[in-house]
This record gives sequence, C-alpha cells and structure tokens, in this order.
Amino acid sequence: MPNESTKLTKSPLEDDLLNFYDDFAEFHDNCSFLCDAFACLATEEDYLDTSTAMGASRFSHWIKYRVQDLKQDLKQIYEKSRTSSKAHKKKTKRRHKKTRSV
Repeated sequence: MPNESTKLTKSPLEDDLLNFYDDFAEFHDNCSFLCDAFACLATEEDYLDTSTAMGASRFSHWIKYRVQDLKQDLKQIYEKSRTSSKAHKKKTKRRHKKTRSV
C-alpha cells in the first residue's frame, strides 16, 4: 500500500497531462470569447471599423497557431506515455522471468 509521500508525488506524465489540460481550458475560454464576439458582430448591421477587423484577424490567426501548439503538445505527451508503458512492460516481464526461475 502506498505511503503518504508516494501519494503526493506525481509522475512526469501526470504533470504533462495537467499542464495540457490547463492550456486547453484557457484555449477553450478564448475560443468561446471569439465565437461570442463574432456572433455579436454578425448581428450588427454597421460595417466593422479597422481596429475591430484587425483584432479579429489577429485573434483568428492566434487560434490557428495555438491549435497547432496544443496538437504538438498532446502528441509529445502521447509519445511519452507509450515510452513509459513500454518500459513498464519490460520491467514487469523481467520480474516475471526472475520469479519463474526461482
């Protein structure tokens, strides 16, 4: 049974997943804001002023690049989990072989 110090220690994979979740939650909030802003602008009959149009364009580009970053982060976490999983399987096999030979 794990002791208290073991319970408090997180694996690097757990840290990566938590950080990714935090980044994704922030990204989600920004996307929601942008969608609400575009919906509001779409209901306006007046044309957009230059600063609003430039802000919408910049934010749209930011979202595209942020999605690419999040996708890459998730891929790295996945690859790390596969590496960890393979190492764990090898370790378990070695232990199993040792107990069989004893």
